Amino acid sequence: MDELKSITRYLLPLPPKSPDGRDQWPSRTAFLLAATGGCAGIGNLLLYPSQVFDNNGLQWFIPYDMCVFLIVIPVLILEIAIGQAYRGGCVIAKNSIHHRLKGVGLSLLYVGFVVSPYFAANLAWIMMYFPSSFQSPLPWEGRGDAFFYEDVVANVEPVPGNSSADGKEVIKYTSNQGVGMIGETVGWTVFTWFLVWVSIFHGVGLTGRAVYFTMGLPIVITVVLIGQSLSLENASQSFKLFWATWNGDKLGSGEIWQTACGQVFFSTGVGFGYFTSYASYNQKYSNAVMDYILIVSSNFLFENIAAFAVYGVAGSAVPPGRCSPWQLHRWFQ
Repeated sequence: MDELKSITRYLLPLPPKSPDGRDQWPSRTAFLLAATGGCAGIGNLLLYPSQVFDNNGLQWFIPYDMCVFLIVIPVLILEIAIGQAYRGGCVIAKNSIHHRLKGVGLSLLYVGFVVSPYFAANLAWIMMYFPSSFQSPLPWEGRGDAFFYEDVVANVEPVPGNSSADGKEVIKYTSNQGVGMIGETVGWTVFTWFLVWVSIFHGVGLTGRAVYFTMGLPIVITVVLIGQSLSLENASQSFKLFWATWNGDKLGSGEIWQTACGQVFFSTGVGFGYFTSYASYNQKYSNAVMDYILIVSSNFLFENIAAFAVYGVAGSAVPPGRCSPWQLHRWFQ
């Protein structure tokens, strides 16, 4: 019985308490992993490399880095500092600053309310792809769109209707056959929400344990994908696409600046409010400046290294010596 209690206490640890009685992260590493986990995701692994590619490579980093320094760093340090100082989530922290800011905190909760179900559905679809990824050939090979729309979301083509010859009378209305819930999608979505509940129901003590897995496993998988991608023939072309392509004319377009500004929010997650909530479980006088440096730096390194999981595949599609890096972009487009 004592051994069972010891195992339970290890798996479900009680979080330590701050002097003001608020729960506290079991370690600074747990907070940093949770915060970095909010940054690193699909926006880094898939969207970021596509944005670099669409904006022709090296010159992308000028507006993007400027947005990081002018937007992300000031906002992130404020979110962390506000959470630590006022010891509460978005609504409590903003209301503590001024009661008229309570609506800002509520708006951040609304953002989470909208985004969380979206990611739960994405994870359900990913889990539907996962068992199929062990098949050879892959079931979506040569039919990527058809596999998603027909097999995953079952969004089959509607049966068209028709009207009379003079167009005045409807003989048959168009009918949509792909309407209804998909059992597998519902099951995986419920399972995803169950894992979320398991990770948080015992407070930040348990969450501090869970983040080692929820951050560690994606990093391992990303490293495997990068290794597989760069092992492809001619994958070295990816470095030219990413680091050795320059098109200065792009900087004269407002599109690249607008895209870079939007991407920093996808890549870092600032403005969603969870940094404030996470930081409220830190020690009140924890070093917020060092925290933001570690979070921003690790996120920047992750997205620029993880990009080669995609760029290695893109580079392998181009025979070496055929064209210049700039022509490679034109060829892909």
